[in-house]
Amino acid sequence: MTSRASSGVFVRGGWPFAVLILVMLLPAAFVLWFMNEAITTQAASARQRVLEAYRGQLRLVRSRIDAHWREKASALDGSGPAETRFLKLIGDGTAEGLIVFDANGLIDYPDNSRTGSTEAALEPHLAAAERAGSPSKDAIDRIADRLNDYTMPLAAAERLMFMDRLRKLSRNVSLPTQAALRLSLDLLDAERPVPAPDALRETSLSDVWALTSGDRRAIALYTTGRLEAMMHDFLHQVTPAGVVFIATPPDVPTNAEAIAAGSWLPGWQVTFEVTDPVAFDDAGRRQLTTYISVGSVGVALIVAAGVVGGGVLRRYLHMARVKTDLVAAASHELRTPLASMRVLVEGLLADPTLDPIKTREYLEMIASENARLSRLIENFLTFSRLERDSYRFEFAPTSPSAVVSSAVNAIRDRLPPGGDLRVDVAPDLPDIMADADALSTAFINLLDNALKYTPAEKRILIRARRDGEGSVSFAVEDNGIGIPIKEQRRIFRRFYRVDQRLTRETTGVGLGLSIVELIVRAHGGTVTVSSAPGSGSTFALRVPRAGVRATA
Repeated sequence: MTSRASSGVFVRGGWPFAVLILVMLLPAAFVLWFMNEAITTQAASARQRVLEAYRGQLRLVRSRIDAHWREKASALDGSGPAETRFLKLIGDGTAEGLIVFDANGLIDYPDNSRTGSTEAALEPHLAAAERAGSPSKDAIDRIADRLNDYTMPLAAAERLMFMDRLRKLSRNVSLPTQAALRLSLDLLDAERPVPAPDALRETSLSDVWALTSGDRRAIALYTTGRLEAMMHDFLHQVTPAGVVFIATPPDVPTNAEAIAAGSWLPGWQVTFEVTDPVAFDDAGRRQLTTYISVGSVGVALIVAAGVVGGGVLRRYLHMARVKTDLVAAASHELRTPLASMRVLVEGLLADPTLDPIKTREYLEMIASENARLSRLIENFLTFSRLERDSYRFEFAPTSPSAVVSSAVNAIRDRLPPGGDLRVDVAPDLPDIMADADALSTAFINLLDNALKYTPAEKRILIRARRDGEGSVSFAVEDNGIGIPIKEQRRIFRRFYRVDQRLTRETTGVGLGLSIVELIVRAHGGTVTVSSAPGSGSTFALRVPRAGVRATA
């Protein structure tokens, strides 16, 4: 009887507890689902923004290809005897084969005329070497010197025939024009070439392309492999970090991002590949795993105590707001320079004739916007590596003055006219144990902050002094707007910015000081700030000298 009554009480009183647990679990499950969707959506959006940025860079690279090949065509211009022109352009590696025309547009070299006298002079020496079976190196070199001398009158076909015979006698003999001469004669056998300016033309020979010189007096020949190598070298010069540009010949499959390479390379395409796409996916998976794990802990806390669960939820909401603010700020900071560069490029393309002064002015503005974009992306990458402890510091004894000079040189060109950037480094400072590049990055961020938050006449001072026997202290002073005392402990937090009004008026997303603190902490040092509103700010860094570096 008592047992049955107790069971009834449990049944009647247990279901509200079960409902309460269910009510607490449902919001927790919804939060986890929402976070998963938000992270997935943001990851996809981030990848799409990166792809759009790379597509814009690809179009910019494509616009440079025609000018690059126009310059290559101009490099083929020349004067003088056709044989000398052939020897020069083949000898310096400008072309793999060459057809030279005279002033009347007739083929001047390689010609098929027979002079007779030179052939008669060479034949006895070569025949004697062939009869000897193993001629001396001196005999081989004497014949090679005469064949490599293009002032010697000899028909191209005969010269190639003698070269082939000599090559059979000595495989290592130096005949630098043999392959080019063969390719040029093979083309003359396959077709009658005609100058076709302003484009690379595919010839009758398989995988051989022709480029007409600017003066239309020469046609340079290139194999497809050589063109790919030339395009690789050119694209390597303009490839930004994180992506590689690729040129592919006609009929070679490529990816969906490929676009036509331009009028000078008919049928060719250029595209890009992200150099480390797995890193982005791995980072997204790690972030998703982290959130789900923490969310599971949050569910347990909600079940155990609603108050703790509510606190955890507020914490996640705050992090979501931080991410939203970051995405909004990063989108604005990335979109602004890209939009500016697009407007400037469209302005240049709209002109039927380029004005050199306007073109230079626009290119300087494009370079400035590109540098601004590069600094922002570099800050993101540096912060990401520091946060994930994947930044590889290379500590070595380093001169404090060298670190300061490197940072000042990097920032000086951004100092406006009338600004004053002074350096005061005490003499005979001891070396510090530091990664010079990383520590220079920290000073660059401090100097960049000083420039951004000093709206009036900019006066900046960077000092270095001995701090006791074990450290060197650095200071960056400015006459900017200053920082309220209550904000000074928060400015080193990631994505934190003091004044939302300044957020709209200045660039950046609030990572610079976080990077400074992470770098200095890795050096076993400290960073502090002394400031007051309207009185400027002083950021002080203390770094151990070489031999006594603290463990970070």
